[in-house]
Amino acid sequence: MEEQIQRAEQVAKKDWPVVMSWVGGITALIGLFASLGGGVAWFVNHHRQKTEFQGKMALAETQAKQGEYQAAVQSYGEILKIDPAYQPALDQQLSTAMNWVEDFHVRAREDQNAADMAAPALDQVMAILDAGLTRSKGSQAADVQAHIGWAHWLNQHIAEREFGSVAEQNFRAALVADPSNVYANAMQGNWMLQSSGNFHQAIQHLNTALATGKARAFVRRLQLGGLLYLDQQGARAELVKAVNDMRKLCEPLGEEQRRRILGFCFDPVVVDYAQLTESLSAVPPDETGQTYIWLGDLPADAAGISAVHAFLTANLLELSGKKKESLEKYRLLQQQLQSQSGSLKNHVDAAIARLSDSERARSSR
Repeated sequence: MEEQIQRAEQVAKKDWPVVMSWVGGITALIGLFASLGGGVAWFVNHHRQKTEFQGKMALAETQAKQGEYQAAVQSYGEILKIDPAYQPALDQQLSTAMNWVEDFHVRAREDQNAADMAAPALDQVMAILDAGLTRSKGSQAADVQAHIGWAHWLNQHIAEREFGSVAEQNFRAALVADPSNVYANAMQGNWMLQSSGNFHQAIQHLNTALATGKARAFVRRLQLGGLLYLDQQGARAELVKAVNDMRKLCEPLGEEQRRRILGFCFDPVVVDYAQLTESLSAVPPDETGQTYIWLGDLPADAAGISAVHAFLTANLLELSGKKKESLEKYRLLQQQLQSQSGSLKNHVDAAIARLSDSERARSSR
């Protein structure tokens, strides 16, 4: 009996490693399956998150294209709440914030205060721009710095809660980093025009911005906006040069803007002789006439030429040295206006007297 027990113990000792090996194998397989299961779960979750991000990114991009900048910024923000380091959302949110600054406006009802509405939106924009500046380098950093300056300008003029030269300090910093930066030059030039800065330096900044060929529509908006209604000698000439270039380059210009430029530069009822002369002599006479027509002056009478158009034509002849032809035009216009009164008739009478005196002076020599 004892011998049988001993033999059984020996067999068990021999079989035990085999059993343990089998158990270890089963345990390893269980661990492998668990790992595989975890990997599959991670893959599924990652794919789900990626799909969700793509959907939110597409939504945000659509919102930005439609000019719904605040909504787009918030859509990118929802992605960044889940993954703060998601680079595509960071880049697009920063780009959208800069576009928002460029096209910032507030629609307020009569019972609402525009400044109160602008303040929280500008806080949101500046937070994104400030964060973006810390991770930007080179030309992009200058772009962001300039937009921070423009946000401060808006904070001062729309939100009405900032004073001083913070905006210009940011423009200057952007120019130090990138002297030819389109945004820094355009914004600095506009700021100087609106702040009674050096006129010629402002024009240089705007011309530098235009020379880059970038963000042209935005640069034109700041250029025209800074010059229109500016009570400064040379402003009308620069404005005519700008719209003359726009005509030749087939750049778009809204009807309301055309009407305002016509009135500011060419309307003899509004401007005096010196101002009109400045406008008419800014570019070659043939280009002035083409630009005037391009701006939208339409013939108002049966003869096909309006009185104002005829007056400007006579002025252009005078400025180009064709005094005799100019005097003939003025006299024809004087006959047309003989039963009328007003500034235009006074301008015509003054022009005829001026040219007649000049003609008599030449004859007496």
